[in-house]
Amino acid sequence: MPTGWKRKGETVYCPVCWRKRYILRSITIAVAAPETGSWEELRTALRAMWIQTTQLSNWILTELYARDVQRSGVEKMPPMKPVYLYPEIRARFPALPSQTCAALEKAVTAKYRAKRYEVVWTCASALPTHRYPTPFPVPNQAWSIAMERDQPVVTLPVGGERVQLRLRGGTRYRRQLDSVRHIVAGGAEKGQLDIYPQGKDILCKIVAWMPRRGSEEKVPDNVLVVRSTAGSLIVALNAEDGNLWTYNADHVRRWSAEHRKQLQRWAEDSKAEHRPVPPFAERRALAALRYRRRMATTCNQIATMIAGYAVRRKFSGVRYDDRTRDFCPDFTWAALACKISEKCDEAGITFDVVVASADEAKETQAPLA
Repeated sequence: MPTGWKRKGETVYCPVCWRKRYILRSITIAVAAPETGSWEELRTALRAMWIQTTQLSNWILTELYARDVQRSGVEKMPPMKPVYLYPEIRARFPALPSQTCAALEKAVTAKYRAKRYEVVWTCASALPTHRYPTPFPVPNQAWSIAMERDQPVVTLPVGGERVQLRLRGGTRYRRQLDSVRHIVAGGAEKGQLDIYPQGKDILCKIVAWMPRRGSEEKVPDNVLVVRSTAGSLIVALNAEDGNLWTYNADHVRRWSAEHRKQLQRWAEDSKAEHRPVPPFAERRALAALRYRRRMATTCNQIATMIAGYAVRRKFSGVRYDDRTRDFCPDFTWAALACKISEKCDEAGITFDVVVASADEAKETQAPLA
């Protein structure tokens, strides 16, 4: 089939029709325990895979650059010639599954093509590099998933043999488990699966095309306005600026102030003679990770509330305005807007961001700016 076309059962969809019915989402769940073998065996096998994927990704980039054109007197950059590296990849990296080699070649080549003009022609950027651990990708044909005792069990090839991994469940992963049930039931189309470490955990990221929720009953021209204020994080208004509900989120401002204060105190302590690494470096990194996770969870919860309210009250769209950031200047406003956009897209309603006008965006330049 042509690029972008999809087949589901006996039906063939063009790219436009497919995206009207499905939306691409990623589901990340930590591994609870290996069903086959022990933790030590699993970590050893995955460590070997991550080493190989990192080496392979960097090797593909260098080979593409070495076989590409170099700038001469020509003014216009010529198109990139096709480079087929799969036979050499299989000879150099026999331990990696064939599907993983093909997936990495495709992904790394796309990344090189995106940076090719800056790397080859203008020399404005260096050749991209991959650092360990590069995630271990498994295409959709090579893995399967099932629900056992209300927990997902993934079967995939690792190190020349197929292993089963039991993923975590419970209330914390309620949203992810709903998506997994869609995949198991056949309502969603699974995509690539990535395995990578994060701290002491091993995470499994599943990409899938999830069905969109219908929007036939939405009332046209009925827009929910979501706005930030100086006294609260966000407020929801109707088209006539009538206040529907307010979300104060005082805990977010408290988290931000506490984190900013603690970072300042650690910065002051770092000026002492702590060489080469301060003794509190690990605690500082863990505190920063916990803060990022808190903000990410908060953004997801707020976006879910906004999209759920818009769907329940049959709003046709959401207009988002966060120009007033006095309540919590350090909040991740851009991440919140992105998350609201994703939730609205999934719910089948429009999303609009109010940006600052030219007069509001005008800044006073410094003498040496």
